[in-house]
Amino acid sequence: MVISNSSKKQNKPNIIIIISDGLRPRELSLYGYKRETDKNIKKIASESIVFEKNFSTSTASDVSLTSMFSGQYPLTNGFLHQHPYTKDEEIAKLRKNKFWLPIYLKKLGYSTMSATPLHSWFKKGFDSYMERSGKKGYKFLNIPIIKRILLALPNWSYSLGKKLVKARASPHFYPAKEVVDLAILKVKETKKPFFLFMHFVDTHHPYPAIKTPRINGKTTVRKILKNIKSSKQKEYIKKRFYDASASSLEQIKEKRDKSIMYVDEQIGRLSLFLKKSGLWDNTVFIILSDHGDNFGEHKIYFCRGGVYDSSVHTPLIMHLPGIKPREIDELTLNIDIAPTILEILGERKKIDGESLINLAKTGKKVRDSVLLMDSFSEKRIAVRTKTKKFILSDKSKCYLCGALHGEKKEEYDLEKDPNELKNIYSGKSKLEKSLKYLIK
Repeated sequence: MVISNSSKKQNKPNIIIIISDGLRPRELSLYGYKRETDKNIKKIASESIVFEKNFSTSTASDVSLTSMFSGQYPLTNGFLHQHPYTKDEEIAKLRKNKFWLPIYLKKLGYSTMSATPLHSWFKKGFDSYMERSGKKGYKFLNIPIIKRILLALPNWSYSLGKKLVKARASPHFYPAKEVVDLAILKVKETKKPFFLFMHFVDTHHPYPAIKTPRINGKTTVRKILKNIKSSKQKEYIKKRFYDASASSLEQIKEKRDKSIMYVDEQIGRLSLFLKKSGLWDNTVFIILSDHGDNFGEHKIYFCRGGVYDSSVHTPLIMHLPGIKPREIDELTLNIDIAPTILEILGERKKIDGESLINLAKTGKKVRDSVLLMDSFSEKRIAVRTKTKKFILSDKSKCYLCGALHGEKKEEYDLEKDPNELKNIYSGKSKLEKSLKYLIK
């Protein structure tokens, strides 16, 4: 069956947002990775705008997605920390939020649907979404206090518990193929312009869709642990290797790359369906990630703490009908998604994000700096320009891995030191002053 926009007599463009969880630009050949993990994404990119310096406002999924749908910085909407470390007052502030993209699009006449299971406030505004499944008892594992206890267990008891219940302390996993199958079905069924949201967790540790490769790696768990001082971080790392059924970092990286290839294949399948159905030319098609990850950078493993670029630099590819493909080297954020969509629809809303339409057309920058935060820390925040970054921390331990990430104040020259290895903070910083202004 061929579906076309003309047959549906619609003028509004369809909108698809795809989140590939934990996907870093540095693992995509589109952004310079030596291995082609992204054959289909590159094809889509050739017809799209590729934003090379896009960032997530947060290192954590819940906070990042809340910022994307609200178009606001975490400090504006009040939601700062990842589940299960969210505070009651954060939820209270979030309930007062006046803008939520799915609700807004629904009021404009869109069929709003998610091909991904949703929880908490993410369900707001969606006509339909994938239902969660699995044993009822698994819900018990996601009660905040229970999850915090489980994450704090030493590795031996954590591993024993997993063997007994055969479950992780996380929601049921749906592979990307199932998500795309449902997305295609939903698109075929709708008779209105649609907003489709998809969230692939295949690219997030422990990469559950891919079997752990049987390869010999030099960077073994034992070698990694020798260089880790924190006992809590050591236990955390052991658990992450256990979850991935791996004994070396090389195995996990190979599993990660294969997971990206798998998701890339499914994204390609969806885009092909849209083209064959006559929908592609009237569809805003957005691919991005909610955060990055660390694979040993700054001695951080499988944890997004630290607000270094490895944790917050994310891909952003936008197919915008009527706008010529190009690469953009200016600073953008995930909070820019909502205002960009609003401008396409001729709508405006007073939110923190900036529309990227003019940037996509002219290359003219929309901002000089971005504000970033670590949602696994009590207070760790950064301001980044194209050439420098300043990080301010209260030196609290990471909620996730238990380690102290970085120093109280850090500054990096990103032109000379793109990997953020040499702290050049001297006691005075222009970025420090601008950060104080931004967080007022």
